[in-house]
Amino acid sequence: MVVEQTAVISARERVLEAAERVVSEGGAARLTLDSVAAVAGVSKGGLLYHFPSKESLLGALAQRYVVSMKHCIDAAKGTLSASTHGRDLKACILGVLGADPRSKAMGAALLAAAANDLTLLEVIRQRIADHMEEIAASKADFARAAIVMLAVDGLKFRESLRISSFSDEQREQVVDELLKIAEEAYR
Repeated sequence: MVVEQTAVISARERVLEAAERVVSEGGAARLTLDSVAAVAGVSKGGLLYHFPSKESLLGALAQRYVVSMKHCIDAAKGTLSASTHGRDLKACILGVLGADPRSKAMGAALLAAAANDLTLLEVIRQRIADHMEEIAASKADFARAAIVMLAVDGLKFRESLRISSFSDEQREQVVDELLKIAEEAYR
C-alpha cells in the first residue's frame, strides 16, 4: 500500500509540474488538460484521477504557489540572523524575489489560475491578508512595509508576465533598495 501511495503522490506532482511548465512555456491559453497530460506523460484519465477538472488543477496550482512561496520565505529567513533589523520583511523580499528557478513558473501558473477563475485565488488572497496583519501587528512603519510588499508583488508580476525590462544589475539594485527600505521600516 505504501508503494502505491508514493506512486500516486509522484504522479500528482508530475502533473502539477507539467501544468507549471505548460503555462511557463506557452502561456495560460495553452493550459489544457490534454497538454498537461502529454507533458506529464500520463493519460488524460490518469490526470483526471488526481484533478477531476481544470478548475481543480488550477486550484492546486494556486495552493502550491502559496506553499512554495512560504517555503522560499522560510528558507530566506533562515539565512538572516535573528537580530537582523526587519528580518521578516527582508525574508519576504529575498524569498519571493529569490533565485528559485520554479519561481517564475509558479507566477505564470498563478496567472493562469487568475485568468480562468478569480475565486481560485482565495488561498493566495488569504495568505496576503495574513501577512499584512502580521506587518500591522509588528513594530514596522506599516506604510513603508506595505510599499515594500507592493513593490515585491509588482516586480514578481512583471517577471511572471515576462515584461520586466530590468537588466540583472538593475534588478539587483532594486532588490538592494527594497532591503534598505525594509530595514528603515523597523526603525
